[in-house]
Amino acid sequence: MATTRGPGRGSSRPAAKRPAPRAKAASAPRTAARTPSATSPRRQTPPHLWRLGALIVLIGFLALFLTPTLRGYLDQRAAISKAEQQIAAEKEDIAAIEAELERWEDDAYVEQQARERLRFVKPGEVAFTILDDTGEQLSEPLPGITPLTQDTYAHRPWFGQVWESVVTANEGLPETDGTERP
Repeated sequence: MATTRGPGRGSSRPAAKRPAPRAKAASAPRTAARTPSATSPRRQTPPHLWRLGALIVLIGFLALFLTPTLRGYLDQRAAISKAEQQIAAEKEDIAAIEAELERWEDDAYVEQQARERLRFVKPGEVAFTILDDTGEQLSEPLPGITPLTQDTYAHRPWFGQVWESVVTANEGLPETDGTERP
């Protein structure tokens, strides 16, 4: 048999009397403590400032996490641009080489190059090589050049002989600024 317990039923203790509900009296000190006033030390932040702060924090996190990704993207774009420029330059080089290859297919061009580069002549032709373009006969050595004899090199070390040959070969040549090409 189940007994239900309730006030006054089946319990060995007498039911406790509950105090009668009181009528709420409006007291000034209690209501003043419950509502925030201008004189209270704790002020609540307005909701729009909370939203603004949350937005700033969100933007900061996005910037923090997206910066490496954006940097990687920009680096890759720069590498792609550089590679495209290299490809364009290589295509120009290929076009120039193909044009030269087509010139070498022409027999007249091959003959011209053989005459200029290799000094080839056709049978019956005579080739001339001009060594002195002024036409003057040199009877004396150029100024500053001493005639060399076997005695000059006899007592010098090998590197002195090499250096002397370099100096001798360079003397008598006109001074150039390096921009002229023969």
